[in-house]
Amino acid sequence: LLKRIMNRTTKKIVPDREWEIIRFETQYNKPKISGPYPENIVRRRELLLFAQNFLVDYQTAKTIKYKDFFRELYRLTMKTYFAWQDEV
Repeated sequence: LLKRIMNRTTKKIVPDREWEIIRFETQYNKPKISGPYPENIVRRRELLLFAQNFLVDYQTAKTIKYKDFFRELYRLTMKTYFAWQDEV
């Protein structure tokens, strides 16, 4: 029963789609600032680095247990990234 509930609440990650999102955010959705980035932007962009690592770990995980673990880390990181409020 717990396994069925978990399957309903967690959606599968499509790595190619997620890489496109990360690629867009890192290459095209850049802040329009000349000079050093403020601290809050740097912290937010660091989340993308974490997300990249978690996505790679998800793709290379050998067991379902680890895939689920890295999928959840990736989802939480991206959720935090998109919920971040810039104060620029």
